[in-house]
Amino acid sequence: MKKIIAVVALGAVAFGGYSYANYYVSKEARKDVDKQLLDLHAQTGLDVRYQELSTDLFNKGVALESVVVNSVEGDKIADIARVEMVGFDPQKVTEHARFTIDGMTLQGAALEGLEDLEGEQINLITEFNYQQSNGDADAQTVIEAGNIADIKFNFAMTNSQELMALSEQLNAIAEQEQNGQATMQQQLVLQSQLMTAMMNLVPKSMSFELKNKGKLKDILERTVTAQGMTLEQFQMHAQQQLSVSPAPVVLREAALGFINGTEQFSVSVTVPEQTTVAQLNQKIIAMADPEELAKYFDLQATGK
Repeated sequence: MKKIIAVVALGAVAFGGYSYANYYVSKEARKDVDKQLLDLHAQTGLDVRYQELSTDLFNKGVALESVVVNSVEGDKIADIARVEMVGFDPQKVTEHARFTIDGMTLQGAALEGLEDLEGEQINLITEFNYQQSNGDADAQTVIEAGNIADIKFNFAMTNSQELMALSEQLNAIAEQEQNGQATMQQQLVLQSQLMTAMMNLVPKSMSFELKNKGKLKDILERTVTAQGMTLEQFQMHAQQQLSVSPAPVVLREAALGFINGTEQFSVSVTVPEQTTVAQLNQKIIAMADPEELAKYFDLQATGK
């Protein structure tokens, strides 16, 4: 019985310690978030406010509830149910990070040119994974645009240690710049190093997918009608243009299939192993034949 009481007591102490630590982190997170939002307002004029902030100590997470975004003129341009950041560290690149926006609706000026998004709830989730030991990194982004479309984008690479280290330096210089301590020479040197690091990256794969959620075809039809064409005329025009396009056959057929069906379009490429960005640039210049390039990159595309 005494052992059980001791275990319960230790559990209560541990929970109390966690609660206090989480409370402390919440206070510090609120200060940091408020500072970032003030900086954003100073730089862009956007006014972002939230009703609640919570933290997850174990996952290094911060969540904002009931977020409102106001324009420079003070008009509301977006309502967001929840914004969550997990695994972000301003000092270093973490092994896993996730950014999520749930239940965002655009309003007012934000809908200019995007009127079809009015009343639609937009969700976004982007995740990033990184292994410092080998430089493997991948990113996945999913956007759910209400009843209009779903968009997915994936990218994977390796040999990224140099780029990640420079990104940490970039964050440090950005902080110094806010304090008036960064020099122009520092920034120029870092920009040069970033370009070199980009050329040394080794891409592995990339994919993109667009899927109709119900309204995409209607939007396309209204858009071409505004240009003085029927949907059938637009489809015929697209077929003519694609027939003389220098793009690979598989990509042309996929694009035409999507234009005719407006249901789904996907494309993916896989890069030969251990090929840097610099080497890829040279290969693309050397290969004049689109079909040869498509084969080299294992280009896959579908449209319907």
